[in-house]
Amino acid sequence: MTVPWVQKATLDVTSLTTSMNLSAVALVAPYAATISAVQYVPNGTQAGGIAANHRLLSLYNRGAAGTGTTRVATLDLTSGVAGGTLTDNVPSSLTLTATTSFLTVAAGDVLEWESSMSATGMLDPGGRVIVTFNRV
Repeated sequence: MTVPWVQKATLDVTSLTTSMNLSAVALVAPYAATISAVQYVPNGTQAGGIAANHRLLSLYNRGAAGTGTTRVATLDLTSGVAGGTLTDNVPSSLTLTATTSFLTVAAGDVLEWESSMSATGMLDPGGRVIVTFNRV
């Protein structure tokens, strides 16, 4: 019997005003792995925005070269969308992509956190990103 090797990587991110975006390296994969969860633990409460003015939180696999565009997980901070509101110090789970192969990373792949605003945007209180991955 083999026991799965599960690890977590964390990234602390700063708060953002309504007009700011953020891209930051969350993890360089130390080995081939499968992403099993992505959570965001905000430093404050933020109600969801409207359809035109909202924020999208995403984790991308940029590959070893750092230029890939594979979206691994997302959380849409839009009012009326499940999980669209952030609560201070309460983890929000991002939705993992339904494409299983997108959750697989190779050793050296760069995983990048992105917080992007739409139209006039909305605040991002900042917080901690937690990526859980299992060695394959």
